[in-house]
Amino acid sequence: MDNIFVAIDVETTGLSPVYNELIEISAIKYKESEKIEVFSTLIKPRISIPYRITQITGITNDMVKSSPTIEEVMPKLIQFVENHTIVAHNANFDYSFIQNYSSNSFSKNKVIDTVQIGRKMYPELPNHKLGTIAKHIGITEDGFHRAEFDCECCAKIYMNYIKSEKQFVTK
Repeated sequence: MDNIFVAIDVETTGLSPVYNELIEISAIKYKESEKIEVFSTLIKPRISIPYRITQITGITNDMVKSSPTIEEVMPKLIQFVENHTIVAHNANFDYSFIQNYSSNSFSKNKVIDTVQIGRKMYPELPNHKLGTIAKHIGITEDGFHRAEFDCECCAKIYMNYIKSEKQFVTK
C-alpha cells in the first residue's frame, strides 16, 4: 500500500462528466490512517444547479455564487493529489469528472474503488452504497452527499479493509 492516499469525492450538476459540471470537490490526504491535509471547495458552475441536485446535496446556487471556477480549482487539486493513490466510492464516477476537467491529469494515479471493497468485505449488505457501508461500520452521523463527509467515510472503509488484510499477512 502506498502509505499516502487521497480520498476524493465530488458533487455535480448531473451524471455526465461531459455535459454536467462539478459543484464541490473534496480531497483528504492520509498517511496510513492519519489525516494530514484537506482540500475542499465549492465550485461555481456555468449553469444553475438543478433543483433535484440541491435536494440531494443541499448545495444551492446562492452557496456557490462567490466560489472559484473549475479553472481556478483544478490546478490546485492536481497539485494536492500529486501521484498518490486515489480512493473513492464508485470511483469511476468521481474519476471521470476529475479527469474530464483536468485534461486527464490523473491518468497515472492508482485508483481504488470502495464499492468493490464493500462488496468483498460485506457481501451480506442489501446494497453497497456509501451510506449503507458507513452505517454498517459504525458511522452514525448524517452528512452524506457533501464531499468532505463522503471522503472521510470512504477513507474509513478503505482503512478498515487495509487493517483486515494485514490480519491475514504472516511474518
